[in-house]
Amino acid sequence: MKNLRVSTVRNPLNDKKFKNISEKRATTQCVLDGCKQPLTHFQGPGSLQLCREHQIRQRHYGGPGRLDRPYTFWKKDSCESCGRQPSRDNPRIASMKEPIKTTVGRMMLQVDHKTVRKHGGDHPKNLITLCSECHQLKTYKNGDHLNWS
Repeated sequence: MKNLRVSTVRNPLNDKKFKNISEKRATTQCVLDGCKQPLTHFQGPGSLQLCREHQIRQRHYGGPGRLDRPYTFWKKDSCESCGRQPSRDNPRIASMKEPIKTTVGRMMLQVDHKTVRKHGGDHPKNLITLCSECHQLKTYKNGDHLNWS
């Protein structure tokens, strides 16, 4: 197995608060579906679009979230169908140190839309975290592989 290159993860404790918080910023909501929190008061990646909770769930901070793929912010640490948790159940991953263990464990999971995205969107109620086996079974059972577009 190749050595994993550890990237620098941003520490949220080092983020500084904006000096002057505008009224517009305090009343503007996070851009993610299902989140009604105001924008973060901390400078850093995502500060113009996300609340603090979602800001620190971005990849810059070691989380799974990517602004170009909003559903990644709702990814959980275990499969919602079978309960498998790669960071705990896979011995190769379980032996790794944090934060690599959590990051690699999440990479083994996938977020799927319960209802087709164009009908249900990226709202958290329309998303489910699955391991690759459960995702393939769901895709086959629902016939999603036949109507992919």
